[in-house]
Amino acid sequence: MGLKKREVKYDYLRTLAVFAIIMVHAIPAETVNSKQWLFSAALIPVLLAFVGIYFMLSGLFLLQSGTENIKEFYWKRFCTIFIPFACYSGIYYWYYNSYLSLKPVPWYEQVANFFRALFTETIPMAPHLWFMYVIMALYLCAPFLARMFHAMTDRELKIFLGLILLVQGIRTYLPAFGFEVGPGLDNMIFKGWLIYFVLGYICKRLCRSISYLPFAILGAAGFGVTLFQKCVTPSFTPGIHDMALTMIAMSVSIFLFFELLGDVKIPVFMNIAGLISRYSYSVYLIHYLVLGQIVNEVTEKTVFRHYYVPGILFKTGLTFIISLAAAVLFDETVIKVLKKSAEAVWNRRTKRKRRYENGSENQL
Repeated sequence: MGLKKREVKYDYLRTLAVFAIIMVHAIPAETVNSKQWLFSAALIPVLLAFVGIYFMLSGLFLLQSGTENIKEFYWKRFCTIFIPFACYSGIYYWYYNSYLSLKPVPWYEQVANFFRALFTETIPMAPHLWFMYVIMALYLCAPFLARMFHAMTDRELKIFLGLILLVQGIRTYLPAFGFEVGPGLDNMIFKGWLIYFVLGYICKRLCRSISYLPFAILGAAGFGVTLFQKCVTPSFTPGIHDMALTMIAMSVSIFLFFELLGDVKIPVFMNIAGLISRYSYSVYLIHYLVLGQIVNEVTEKTVFRHYYVPGILFKTGLTFIISLAAAVLFDETVIKVLKKSAEAVWNRRTKRKRRYENGSENQL
């Protein structure tokens, strides 16, 4: 898609999102003084808000246009999502269970073990892949959710939004206050990460011509409450980094900033953001291996190992550069071949089916 047809604000948002996810993994787990702790406590919620934004972006595009033929919808997701996911998961599996293994295992056992690990969410040393299992589950629902939302009026959509946020707030906070809500609300189907998935579409549709200021205040309030909890009430932080209403507020605030104000068309920035956005999915998939096995070791050999913030920035930048290079190389070779092969099989099957249908009509 050419730049004229692209909505560059989403390229900017994806670019920031991939940097945010890399940075949150580059932050050391431990701090040695109060300044480092405060910096980490303030930065991590903002970075993790981009996890919700990843879901929002995915839901936005799929729910806007997901009313196409269901079979074709699933096939496109198989080619664009599952094939890269399986290939990059294979890299993790090969590296840790074959390359670093001291015990040789027959190739056919390795293949069977890999697919077992792939489908049971046990790919070694890849905790960030939890996102993929959630997003693929949501993709299964997307064509039906799209049809449902397109049939709803704006008023109905507002009621729906209020309902799911109310239920999520009850499920998050009441148990933390000692009030058991019982199993009833656990049967609510619109909960968890699905909320972020539908929020992108809902925000774009309902907030087309409104002022950003209330949402800026909402996001700042969410950040302030989160930081207050960490500093003053560290024993009371229910859902603080994922499903808390404060985190949802921060994600919505950042998303709407780009939705309402982010369409800044500066050619250089557009080209850079477009390139990064194109490979952001693959950068996300490979970055954890790059950070853990390359960048951390390189950092230990440089002066940056002595400095907290510069060290985080150095690891984030180097991880991004190496991951982007790896993503471009792998996507333009192995992934491209596999996608084209899969598409050729699909096209051949579609043509055969059409010939059969045409032949049946002629006989009639």
